This record gives sequence, structure tokens and C-alpha cells, in this order.
Amino acid sequence: MPRTLQVSTANAAYQRVEVLERNRTKRHRYGEFVVEGVRAINGALAAGWTIRAFVYPRGRPLSRWASSILEGSDAESHFEMDPSLFETLSDKEEPSELLAVVEMRPDSVDRLLVRSGMVVVVVDRPASPGNLGTLVRSCDAFGASGVIVTGHGVDLYDPATIRASVGSFFAVPCIVLPSHREIAAWAEVVRRSYRALRVVGTDEGGTRPLRAYEWPSEAVIVVGNETSGLSHAYRELCDDIVSIPMTGTASSLNAAVATSIVLYEVASRRTSIQNEGQTETAGNC
Repeated sequence: MPRTLQVSTANAAYQRVEVLERNRTKRHRYGEFVVEGVRAINGALAAGWTIRAFVYPRGRPLSRWASSILEGSDAESHFEMDPSLFETLSDKEEPSELLAVVEMRPDSVDRLLVRSGMVVVVVDRPASPGNLGTLVRSCDAFGASGVIVTGHGVDLYDPATIRASVGSFFAVPCIVLPSHREIAAWAEVVRRSYRALRVVGTDEGGTRPLRAYEWPSEAVIVVGNETSGLSHAYRELCDDIVSIPMTGTASSLNAAVATSIVLYEVASRRTSIQNEGQTETAGNC
């Protein structure tokens, strides 16, 4: 049974939630992050993430959804917060009626879905939490098996990242690894079971146009930093580097858009191959 705490001042309970919203270092020290919004909270619950606390404004009527969440909650704490304090914790123009404090999961490659046909996206040094969240959403939409973030970029657990993913953060395994070295070691292990696996970089200077590339049955797609592109280390790691042909004046796309295009192309190519196979099988009957 959750303990319900009345929060009327900027006390320790308020400060704990506030620091999780604003401070990356404290977020990781405590192993917690803040989730806001109906789809995001529903996603966390559906995927079985541990909710440590729910926060909501005291005295305001709650929707049937919020009331049912609180009634079925097995969180450690419920914070009934002064409405003016609660509003300072939300980055939305219209604050949500619930915030959830969620326990982080381990950054382990064991969480990735290693399987036949897998596509894992590696994002190196992402520059924008909004773009990273949108990228995660695209990975969910196109059936990626996981997302790995490397390098000194924005925080995967930034509230803006979680919010931009619109719940997809909890549907796709997302982990953080230090660098390309860990990617190389993991890919070597995966190749013992899936020998066709290739590491494919995406870069405007890629030697292979996206549409002309023959995608392998299993792939790790590497997306570089939006300003500097793929690092030298990742260029060395990649088996192939593909580019997205563009005809306008823009020389590059942001990471989320580029990843969406690549994933769509992979999905389309595989669907086309499957359809061709089914047609041939039907013709031989």
C-alpha cells in the first residue's frame, strides 16, 4: 500500500522530484527519472517498469484514468502536492494530472532483442533530447529490436526525450554504452549466432546510395552526431556506409528524420522480398 505524503512546501520530497527533472547527474545517481503524460505512463506500466512514486496536485479532480492508476498503484509513495508546486515540475503548457517517478533499468546488452531479422540502431553523441525521443518512436514504429546511445550526448532519460518518444521508450529496449568499443564487442558476440550481421553507418558522404544497398538479414545501423557526423572510430567499425540522396539545398537531415528514412527503406525492402517469395510459392502450387 503506497504511503501518501502531503507536500505543501518545497521540502525534500519536492526537491527529489525537481532534481530528477533538471539534473542529469542526480538522475543517474538515484537511478530514477520522471515520466509525464498518459501514453508514457501507460507505456511504463504496460512494460512492467517499477514506479517508485506518483505525484499529483492536491484538491484537483482527477480523470477516471488517473484515479484508476492511483487505485491500482503499488508504488512506494504518492505525493499529494500543492498545485502551484506541481505546476513547476511540468514542462508542458498544460501540466499533466500525474507524474511518475520510475526506476531505471540496467544498461545491459542482454536487454536487446537478438533474433533473426534484428535491426538495432546506434545513436552516437545525440545533440537534441527531442530528436532522440522522436528517433526512439521511429524505431518502435518500424520494428527495431533496440536502441543504443553512445558517447557524450544528451541524456536518454531526459524528460524531453521520454516525452518526445510518446511512450515508445518503454516499448523498445533502450540502453546507454560508453563508446564504439562496446558496440564492436557486442557485435562480435552476436555474429557467432548470426553470421550475416553487418554494421551499417549512415552519412552524407556514404559510398552507397540507400536505395541501392542490399540490406543483410541482421543489421546494426549507426547514426552519427548531427553536426560532425560519424566519428572516425565508427567509420572504422562500419562494414558499409550508406547515404540518403538529396536534391535540394539541404546538405543533411536531423538524426530522427534520417533514421526514419533508413528504417522505412529496410522495412519496405524486406516486405517486398517477402511478397515476391509468396508470389513465387503461389505460382508453383
